[in-house]
Formats: sequence, C-alpha cells, structure tokens
Amino acid sequence: MSQRRPTRAQDVPDGELVPDELDIELFRHACSSILDEIELNLTRTAYSPLIYDYKDYVVGLLDNSFALLSQSELSLPAFVADLGPVVADAVGVVRAENLAPGDVLVSNYAAAQGHHLNNVVMIAPIFQEDRVIAYVAIRGHWADVGGLEPGSMSWNARDIHQEGTQYRGLRIMRAGEIVHENVATCLANTRFEEYVRGDLMAQLGGCQLGLSRWQERITSRWTCEEVEAFTSAQMGQSATLARSRVAALPDGAFTATCRTDDAGVPGTDPLQFTVRVEIDGDRMIIDLTAVPDQVEAPINSNAAVGDARVAYKSVIAPDHPTDEGLFAPLEVRTRPGSILTASKGAAMGHWNSTMPTVVDLVLQAFGTCSSDLAPAGHHASIGGFIFSGRRPDGSWWQSVDTAGGGWGASSRADGFSPLRTLSHGDNRSISVEVLEGSFPLTVEHVRYRPDTGGRGRYRGGCGVERLITTNEDAYLTTSVERTLDPPWGVAGGEPGVPGGVDVCVPGADTWVAYNKASSVALPAGSRVRIRSAGGGGWGPPADRDPAAHAADLRDGFVTKL
Repeated sequence: MSQRRPTRAQDVPDGELVPDELDIELFRHACSSILDEIELNLTRTAYSPLIYDYKDYVVGLLDNSFALLSQSELSLPAFVADLGPVVADAVGVVRAENLAPGDVLVSNYAAAQGHHLNNVVMIAPIFQEDRVIAYVAIRGHWADVGGLEPGSMSWNARDIHQEGTQYRGLRIMRAGEIVHENVATCLANTRFEEYVRGDLMAQLGGCQLGLSRWQERITSRWTCEEVEAFTSAQMGQSATLARSRVAALPDGAFTATCRTDDAGVPGTDPLQFTVRVEIDGDRMIIDLTAVPDQVEAPINSNAAVGDARVAYKSVIAPDHPTDEGLFAPLEVRTRPGSILTASKGAAMGHWNSTMPTVVDLVLQAFGTCSSDLAPAGHHASIGGFIFSGRRPDGSWWQSVDTAGGGWGASSRADGFSPLRTLSHGDNRSISVEVLEGSFPLTVEHVRYRPDTGGRGRYRGGCGVERLITTNEDAYLTTSVERTLDPPWGVAGGEPGVPGGVDVCVPGADTWVAYNKASSVALPAGSRVRIRSAGGGGWGPPADRDPAAHAADLRDGFVTKL
C-alpha cells in the first residue's frame, strides 16, 4: 500500500516540508493511540490500587526539546503538560549523547519536578535514524520512597530530605537490559517493596510498549524530518486554536482571593492566596506573584505553571488534546521563594494541598468578568486519608484514597457530585470491594451529606460521608483544607458546607477532629468518618425551579422545604 507523504513546496526555501491537514491528523492520532495502549497496559499490570484504580499517573510523549507532544486522557488533570522539566533534568544529568537505544531512566528530583517524591517518572528515549526523536515518560505515584513515616507524606517533615529518597536520572535499564542493582536500590528505599516492585515493572513495561508502538506506527511510516514537520504543524494548530479562544474573552484584569485553614500546621495563621488574570486580545497572563511565601510545613511545591495550566485549559480548550502549543498564549508570572515556586530543599509531601484552591481562584477570576464563564467554588480539598499497618510477618500494608465532594453550580446546571477536586477531574474512587478485599478495613457506609450543597437557582453538588472501621491496629494520615473559607457561591448563590475527618476510638463516645495529621494510632475497631464539602450555589435561591427543589427533597439532597 502506498503511503501519504507531505509535499515539498517549490516556493519554500530549501524545499521545506509542508504537511497537509490529513497528514497532521494521522500523526496526532497515531501518537494518541500509543498513549491509549500504554494507559490500558499500565492499569492492567500495576500493583497498587492508587495506579490501577485511582489513576494517579500520567503518560506523555515529548519531542527532543522536551515539549509535550501528546498526553494520556484518563490520568490526573493535575499533571497537565508538566513532564518537560523533570525529563529535561534527568536527560541533562545523564547527558543526551550518553543515551543509547534501550536505556530507561527514573527521576523524582523535587527541584525539577516540584511534587512530592512519591511521583516517580520513568523516561525512555525514542531513537529513529540513529538519533533521539522523542521521549516516552510515565509518572506514577509510588506507595513509599522512605522518609519519616509510611507513605512518605509526613506532616512533620520540614525538609525534602525527611520525605524520602530522590532519584535523578537513575538508569533502570541500559541498552535493553535491566540494571538489577539500581532496581534493588529503589526497593531498598521503600517500606512497601511489593507495591513499588510491581508498579516499577508496570511503568517499565509501559515504556517498552511505547517504544515498540512508535516503531510500528511512526517510524515505519514517516522519516524524522516528517515527524518534526508534523510536530511543528500540530503545535501550531493548537496555538492558533488557543489564541482564538482567548481572543473571544473580555479584555481586562480580574482578581480573586481566599484563605486556607492554616500554614500547614493546625493552629497557625491562615494563608491568603490572591491570583490575577489579565486578558489582552489573544494573550493571557495568570499572575501568581501574590501567593504566600514558602512555609516550613510540607505544602510547598514548584507547581505554579501546572496549577495555572489546569485552570486555563478547563476554560479555553477542555476537549482539545493536550500539547505544548495549546499553552502558547499563556504567560504564568511567578516569583522565587513562594509557596508555589519553593526553593530547593523545601518540604513538599503535601504539595497538592493548595492546588485545588489555586485552580478554583483562577476560575473565580474568570467568573468576575462574566458569571456565565466559570462555576461557583468546589470543595477544593484533597481530602486525603491514608491507612497503614503491619502484617503478621512484619511487612507493611497501605491504603491511599481521597474524598470526592461537591462541585460548584454553573449558570446552566447544578454542581456535580461526588467528584474529586478540579485537579483530579473525574478519576475514580477506589472501590469498596478493592478496599475491603485488600486491607483490614470495613466500609460501613458511603452516602451523601444532605444540605451541604450551596443553595441557589442552581444548587451546588452535595458533600459525601464515608465511615470506615479498622479491623486491626492501624495508622491514619489525613489532609483536609478549606474549612474556614468554604466553597463560594456566585451571582447570589450560597456557599457550600465544609467537611473534615473525625475519629472515634473503641470505648469513647466523642469524635476527635484530625484534618491534618500524621500516623495517628488507631486501635482495632476505631471508626473514621470522612466528610467532604459541598459546592457553592449559583444565582439567588429564590429563583430555583420548585420542581427541581421537590426532586432534591425526593432524592435526599436537601431536607428542608
């Protein structure tokens, strides 16, 4: 069968390739099909529920300048287009000229990635015509990488070195052969060897699959010159689309502000976050220079650009495939030493605790220029709850999950519920069957919290209550935010009701709050109540359709007339 080839325009210097629209789409979908298959394989082979059920991963293809070419669609929105810096750093450490076909690197270096150390990226260079043409990268959340406490996310950490082991361009595979001593080093630095071994091998298998499929679907069809022409054209198309969408928004400068519960340590003063969005024609600036300075507690990150991109994409092009070109109109302004651009060595175990608030604020700023443009505030709390304990043989078990809650209502509909935060998207809860079948835990109930969605013409989504009993002695780590500044309403809508985590131990009659806590000892029979917040309402409550309110009463979303 003859293959389509790009034409060479006679009036273009040096006979530059000029791909047509069909060429570009064929290439775009060939790349996305590779990632689709890697995703399926990763969730089929991963050992930890956090990857195969919760989808705490991302798969990406990057060009040889580390710009994002294509990204998986079922993984976390929090990871949108942020693989470039950590891949570039790992390759820079090894040096690109030292890479060979079949090499695979591992990196979680916090200064480059800006996340907690659990987010480990596996990187495989793709060779074509004897040179690196692209990279396949897979980030997965490893259950534990050492540090002060099981899970490597201790609230007591005050330095990145207390949070675990950092890998920076570590070769896991050399010329197609596993480097067993380096794999052994990774396993020696975790409390959960079986989880990490299984997930490491799943990531490695995903990289090998990506390399194989690139050869089958890209190399067999197009030359390096053609691939580079398609890449440039694809990103140009995305940039053109994004500029047209930005240009359709009202010009102006819009700000939004809210506060956290504390500075990462219960009892400390709240932190005030202010964001500013400027729109000028087909350009947009998201200014994050007014966020707080970095703090001692482990809520720092280097995720400012990622935070901004999540909000930007959700407004500008939520359904368009993600590549670097899509962000061409966006400038993210930051300053060194802020909580979102923390200095080297800052603790980052709970790096994502402020991310939903930042995304929410950017959307609120959009909403100030038009209340139709953005929804009311969502529950905006990771709502993390981590159970861990020791088995009779001394090995560790661990369950990690987060709480889904209410999203804000919009000018067109009630808020969704229950969903994770805006930085999680619609990724799944770990199922009750998996939780109870894998760990010594019993889920007593999972149910809506009535009357927690903010009232309005359109109601905010309801929060959820989950009650879990420990069947053995265990430990609990939690992460709850935004109980003091709950999800806001818009256009006269009311705020949602905040959530929290409470514990009642055997023999006690009272519930004790643990919104930010590390390794709380739970005797067998302890009950843990996880309550997520409701979303904010949109429009005056008096304008709500009586039929919609009657349906809410019938369905148990509200209890009051």
